[in-house]
Amino acid sequence: MGTEYDILLCGVTGFAGKLAAEHLLVKSYPIKWACCARNEAKAAAAVKTIADRVGATALPPIEVACLISDEAKLRAVVKKTKVVLTCAGPFEKYSQTLVKVCAEEGVHYADITGESDFFRKMIAEHDATAQKTGAKIVIHCGNDAIPWDLTVFEMSKLARSKGAELAEAWTYGEFGATAAASGGTLTTAIYQLGKRRGGAKPDFDPLLKRPDGSKSESLTKITNPKQDVYCDEFAQYGGPWIMGPVMANCVRRSNALLGYSASLTYADVMLRGHPTWAQWAGAKANEALVGAAVMAPRVFARFLPAPGEGPSREDMDAGYLKLHGRGRMVERDGKETPLKSTYHFPLDTGYLMTAQMLVEAGMVLLEKAKAGPGGVLTPAAALGSDIVARLDKELDAKFELSEA
Repeated sequence: MGTEYDILLCGVTGFAGKLAAEHLLVKSYPIKWACCARNEAKAAAAVKTIADRVGATALPPIEVACLISDEAKLRAVVKKTKVVLTCAGPFEKYSQTLVKVCAEEGVHYADITGESDFFRKMIAEHDATAQKTGAKIVIHCGNDAIPWDLTVFEMSKLARSKGAELAEAWTYGEFGATAAASGGTLTTAIYQLGKRRGGAKPDFDPLLKRPDGSKSESLTKITNPKQDVYCDEFAQYGGPWIMGPVMANCVRRSNALLGYSASLTYADVMLRGHPTWAQWAGAKANEALVGAAVMAPRVFARFLPAPGEGPSREDMDAGYLKLHGRGRMVERDGKETPLKSTYHFPLDTGYLMTAQMLVEAGMVLLEKAKAGPGGVLTPAAALGSDIVARLDKELDAKFELSEA
């Protein structure tokens, strides 16, 4: 772990990376930070454009290294910092060497990936090393999946404070109507959906791996809906969405590490709201276009936003996330008590607040650098209630939890 920088930001020329750099410039925390990029001139121009727009005068230095082709050079840069933050996806393509180097050098790492396969691979390959060096490799530090992961964490924490155990948890996501995908997200989706799968299967899912290498006895049954169902409490339909399995896998990993319950049941539902016919048709058309781009990327990918492009600022400012949580805790005598929570993020969480969450996760890692063990971890396991408190203070993200 180095001393030249506190935070090193990778992926600054991408859409989310620019938003993360903006947040660091606007907050102007008393830290030393730098950017890491393959193209120094492009990265410097991106940062200067952001700085000019927000009125910042102190610009971060640019370190030059490629995330995939020169491990020695990347290692030399990583060794200069305490925390690495990255927005460069697809993460399975661009972050494998970065995680390896961070784990070996004892440097904390956080990303905004929504790739469960990448998470599994990093656990299998680098968890043991990160434990030895103390590096916290924290996956899913954006919209995927801090709100969901910490909702279930806080429910379990409340249950334990009552001498009970969290038995079931449901999350219902309510998003602003302006939510849209960036070019980087679509590139990742196309990469993940289009890649070949196979090879030897491990003895058990790496997400269930305990620090000693054994399979956790704290298992999670995922009951995400397969089709839309009517949610009486919210007076609207809800159902599956592309990130539902990712949120569930993150909760599964947190339960395996933190031991919420030996048999936790968890489900995630995306609330559909009350879209107009035109909004519904537009969403279906976009889904069809993404599917076509997976099957024939050379033909159809050009019709989608390119990497570095994303929703307008106006749309992101009009966005929000209200994540409704419902749970059930069980005391030793069998008494059951329902739990109810709301996690409200006032702006778009797909990109704007994802980038901000990543930076604030990095600040927690920086301030709590020596607290807790290393390993390949979830936000709940690595950051716990500290990230909930920080997001409340810095982003006005409000979490409320009570016995129903």
